[in-house]
Amino acid sequence: MTVQLSKVLSLDIDAVPVNPTASYKMAGVYSFGRGLFTRGPLSGAETTYKHFHRLTSGMVVLSQLKAWEGAIAIVGEEHVGCFLSTQFPTFKCNQDIACAEYIGWFLRYPSVWEQLRLEARGMGARRDTVSPEKFLSLKIPLPPLDEQKAIARQLGKVQAKLKEREAELAAVECDANAMLSNAFREITDGVEYLPLCEVAPLVRREIKIDPKAHYTEIGVRSFYKGIFHRRTMPGSEFSWQKLSRIHEGDLVFSNLMAWEEAIAVAGPNDAMCVGNHRMLTCAVKPGLAEPNFLFHYFQTPEGFGKILDSSPGSIARNKTLSSKKLPFITVPVPDVALQKRFARLRAYVDQVRAIRGSTARDVEALVPAMLHEIFDRRATEIKTASAISEATVVEFPSKQASIDAPFKEAVLVGAIVKAFHEDNGQPIGNFRLQKAVYFARRQMGESALDRDYLRKAAGPYNPKMRYSGGIKIATDKNWIQRATGKYGEGNALGDSAAEMDEWIERYHFNPVTAWVRDRFKYKSNDLWEALATIDYAMLALVHEGTRPTPAAILSYIDADDEWRPKIEKLRLTEASIQNVMVELEGLFVDTGG
Repeated sequence: MTVQLSKVLSLDIDAVPVNPTASYKMAGVYSFGRGLFTRGPLSGAETTYKHFHRLTSGMVVLSQLKAWEGAIAIVGEEHVGCFLSTQFPTFKCNQDIACAEYIGWFLRYPSVWEQLRLEARGMGARRDTVSPEKFLSLKIPLPPLDEQKAIARQLGKVQAKLKEREAELAAVECDANAMLSNAFREITDGVEYLPLCEVAPLVRREIKIDPKAHYTEIGVRSFYKGIFHRRTMPGSEFSWQKLSRIHEGDLVFSNLMAWEEAIAVAGPNDAMCVGNHRMLTCAVKPGLAEPNFLFHYFQTPEGFGKILDSSPGSIARNKTLSSKKLPFITVPVPDVALQKRFARLRAYVDQVRAIRGSTARDVEALVPAMLHEIFDRRATEIKTASAISEATVVEFPSKQASIDAPFKEAVLVGAIVKAFHEDNGQPIGNFRLQKAVYFARRQMGESALDRDYLRKAAGPYNPKMRYSGGIKIATDKNWIQRATGKYGEGNALGDSAAEMDEWIERYHFNPVTAWVRDRFKYKSNDLWEALATIDYAMLALVHEGTRPTPAAILSYIDADDEWRPKIEKLRLTEASIQNVMVELEGLFVDTGG
C-alpha cells in the first residue's frame, strides 16, 4: 500500500533552552542524502537562538532550507546527543508499522527531493523552505514490516560492500601516491636539468586542409584530466583555421588554460587527430625522455610553478602560456631507462586511481538505481493494483521458463523496444537490445544462458536472435523496424506493433522489460558490456563447478582470445570485477533473483 509519511512519522522535537554558560556539540545535515555531520562545539553565549533541538537515535531530521536538495537524514548512534538549530525539525518513526532504515532509504531517493522542491515555498532556491506539514504529506510505498526490513538490510549490505571497497582502494591509492612521490624524488635527486626545447621541442605539423575530408579536433581538459575529442567536421568547416597533426606521445598544452593544469599526453586514440593554434605540442625525444615522466614533472609544485611563471597575465582571461617561454622551461632528465621504469610505476598508480574512480561512480549510480527500482516500481504496481481487479493483477515473475521458443523471444524483443520507446521515444541500438534481452532473461530466472550466447567482442551475443530468432521474427512481423534517432540508428516500433500487446500481456513481459529499461537506461555502454560479460563468466564458472571469484573471472576472460582485449578496454582488474559483482548482486534486490 501507499501511505502518507504522516502515517509513519510524527513531529517529535526535544527543544532544549540554550544556556549561555554551556557548550553544545552541534551537527549539520549534508545535501544529496549524505547524512549528518558534526560541527565544532558552540558556546550558548555565541548564538541568538533561544532553543536547540537535541538528537536521539532513529530520529528523522529535516533541513527546512535544503530538504529539496536532499538534506534529510536518520540519526545514528554517533550523533546522539548532538544539537541542531530550530530550522531542523525532527520526527520519530512508528516502529509498529515502519522500519526507520527503510524510511531513511526512501528519503535518500532523488525523486523525493524533487517532490519537495515543487512543494517548497519562496521566491528562489536560497529562500525555498519545506514545512513539516509538506514533508509529512509525501507518499511512500509501505510493504509489510518484515519486507521493509529485508529491503533495508539488502540495501545496507550492498552499500557496505561498496564503501568497504572504496576504503580499501583509498588506502591503496594513498600508499601508491606516496610510493610514486618517493620514487620521483629518488631518480631526480642531483640530476641535470635541460631546457624543454632540447628534450621535447615545440612542433607544429601543419596540414593542408582538404575541404571534403573529415578531421577530429582535440582539446585538453583542465586539472590534468586528459585530452578529449571536441568535434569531427569536414575540412570545409575548418577552412579559417590552421591545424596541426597530433602524434601519440606528444606533450600537449592548452596555451589558454595551462594555468589551470590543462596539460596532457596524447594517447593512441588521439594519434592523427588535429589541434588548433591554441594547442602547444611538444614532441618528446625517445632516447632522451619519456612523455609520462615529463607529464608527471609538470604536476609537481616545482614543474607547474614554471608553467605559471611562463604564463603572463594578471587575470585568468589573459593568462596565456607563452610559446616563446615554454621551450626554455628546464626539466629534470635522469637516465631514460629510469624514466621508463617510473612511467610504468605511474601507470600502475593511474590504474588504481581509475579503479577508485570507477568505484565512486558505481556508488553514485548503483544506489539511486536500486532506489528507483524499489520505490518507483512499487508505486507503479500499487497504482495498477488499485485500478484493476485483483483477479487481473500480473505479478512480477521471479522465475519463468526459459525463452527457448523463437516466437516468445520475438515478443520479448518487441516488448523491450516498446519499453524504451515509451521512455524517450528513441530507437534502441542492436548492442543494447542484445544486452537488454540477456538481462531480461537473467531477471526471469534463467541461469544457463551460455548455451545460447557466444563470447563475442561486445560481450555475450546470441547470433540466432538476429538471423532466425527474436529480432528476425519481430522485424518480419513489422513489430519493430530500423529507424534513426538523435542517438543514431536502432530498433523502433513498427507499424504492426499493436499486435504484440496481447502476447506481451500473456507472457507477463511488461514488468521485466520496464525493469531492464529503468535499471540500465542511464548506464554507459561500457558498463552494460562489463555487467553482461562478468555475469556470463560467473554463470559459466558455476556450470563448470568453479567458484566465481574475481581472480577466477579475470582468468576466464583472459583465457579467451575473443574476450582478452576486454581486460584493457574495460580496465578489468580483480578490484573492478569485485565492484561489478557487487552491482550484479544489487540488480536483483527484492526481485527474487
